[in-house]
Amino acid sequence: MPAISHSVIALAETLELRWKSYREGGDSDVFVEFTLSLNGLTEQLSRQHLPGLVRACQELENAALALFGDRSMHPIPDDQASAIERQLGIILTELHRHETPAVQPRRQTDEPDNNDEAWHRPRRVLIVSRAEHPWTASLSEQLSFFGFKPAEQRWESTAFDIENEPPLAIVFIPDREGCVYPLSAITAIKALRTACPTSYFYCLSVPASLESIVQLQRAGADACVPVGNKVSDVLSRILDLVETREHEVHRVLVVEDSATAIAHIRRSLSQHGIDSRAIGDPRTLLQAAADYRPDAILMDMYMPFCTGVEVTSALRQIPEYQSLPVIYLSSETDIAQQVEALRLGGDQFLTKPINPIILASVVRTKIERYREMLYSGRHDSLTGLLNHSTSKGQLESLLRTSSPARHLVVAMIDIDRFKSINDNYGHPVGDQVIRSLAWLLRGRLRNSDLIGRYGGEEFIIALPDADLERACSLLDRIREDFSQLPHAHARGALRASFSCGVAALPDYTTAASLIEAADQALLEAKRSGRNRLVRAPRPQHDSVVRMQMKEPAGG
Repeated sequence: MPAISHSVIALAETLELRWKSYREGGDSDVFVEFTLSLNGLTEQLSRQHLPGLVRACQELENAALALFGDRSMHPIPDDQASAIERQLGIILTELHRHETPAVQPRRQTDEPDNNDEAWHRPRRVLIVSRAEHPWTASLSEQLSFFGFKPAEQRWESTAFDIENEPPLAIVFIPDREGCVYPLSAITAIKALRTACPTSYFYCLSVPASLESIVQLQRAGADACVPVGNKVSDVLSRILDLVETREHEVHRVLVVEDSATAIAHIRRSLSQHGIDSRAIGDPRTLLQAAADYRPDAILMDMYMPFCTGVEVTSALRQIPEYQSLPVIYLSSETDIAQQVEALRLGGDQFLTKPINPIILASVVRTKIERYREMLYSGRHDSLTGLLNHSTSKGQLESLLRTSSPARHLVVAMIDIDRFKSINDNYGHPVGDQVIRSLAWLLRGRLRNSDLIGRYGGEEFIIALPDADLERACSLLDRIREDFSQLPHAHARGALRASFSCGVAALPDYTTAASLIEAADQALLEAKRSGRNRLVRAPRPQHDSVVRMQMKEPAGG
């Protein structure tokens, strides 16, 4: 099970205190506070990929929401309170059982020998299959390389080995590819779901049948991997469980002329961990947006000077804000007016008075979709690394903030003989090799390092404040480890290598010259036999680095 951060534990403790406070007084307002805290905990656990706990929280939340709006129902009867208390106790016990310090998936410093980095921490993955299934061996080999601790279990076993610690994930491999899971397998999945409520369940080779997928989901499956998506897809998903993309605080700009409404809205957002800023005069919106850089705007429909629709229409004229979510808040009930407001640039219409849980849920959903759109525009879809244009822009930004005395190392990496991998094993295996290198780079480099997919099988890395000798040593160790990494395919596993060229400040002082020098060093590494690292030579002051024809892709 992934480590549960102290912030989630603190939220759970707040939830427990609010329940105790409600039981002592029976105040309906306190029950509302309890329900809001429960909703926030559910969202946090969902982000941490804890499906069992999310299910438990959702069930408890549904029970609480049924009692949410009617003050006459409070204090609730003892039998209902006892049922809520039992379910809450199960959730809190499970959370406290796994309370550990949060672990970052990438290193915070450039110390090369950090034994505590999460990449090397074993995480248990249980693989349920028949004896000697070929997928089991190849998946186990790759999981082991990336720091997981695979264990095997047979379908026919009457007792499943889950030890004292439930596994991070359980992978189910059917005996026959693409066939409906038999009743005995469904029974085994149900039993494991009961024993491992916090583990993530993957069912492989599921036929394209709605009935089969629903049956497996009811048994406890979190992911039904279709026929044709085999080991590489599952490995990608398991690695995603421990890859924690940094979550910035959600920022909301409230445009509202009522101080009472502002206080209510900001309080509701704050209870869900959403930061907010409010302005009462829409004429200050552009300056406030430039200063605060919100992820969404909550816009009152009717204000002095102009309407919310007019403000939104003007906002959409500015390219930077064309996609920024705008959520209208109004007592307006005329459907035609609401439709017109949405047509002129709004994204959602909420009618006052607003349920605080609905408000927070809508805001969070809009922000997450907005951020996902921004993320997709800046990142490579296959690897999750920065794409070509963003990598170049980030490198230029690093140079602008670097003084001449500071260190900056740039490396260009290219997978050796990549075309032959695609030709001999197919493009899906080639994609897996690219993803594996991306995962290795993300695991071994720092949060502050730039890692991008420059194009095809080529990667760019920028290491700010890194000594050239130590940077080359680190990159060379990554190169050696990558050459030992098994890449699973239908007939077993293959191994690949990469070549690397390195250039640094102050020898090269612009983004273009750093990239070109590292690229030329990469070409030299290829010519010298591949699977090696070459440093760019220090240029003579009176010479110009000449362009050379690059080696064809896949060299």
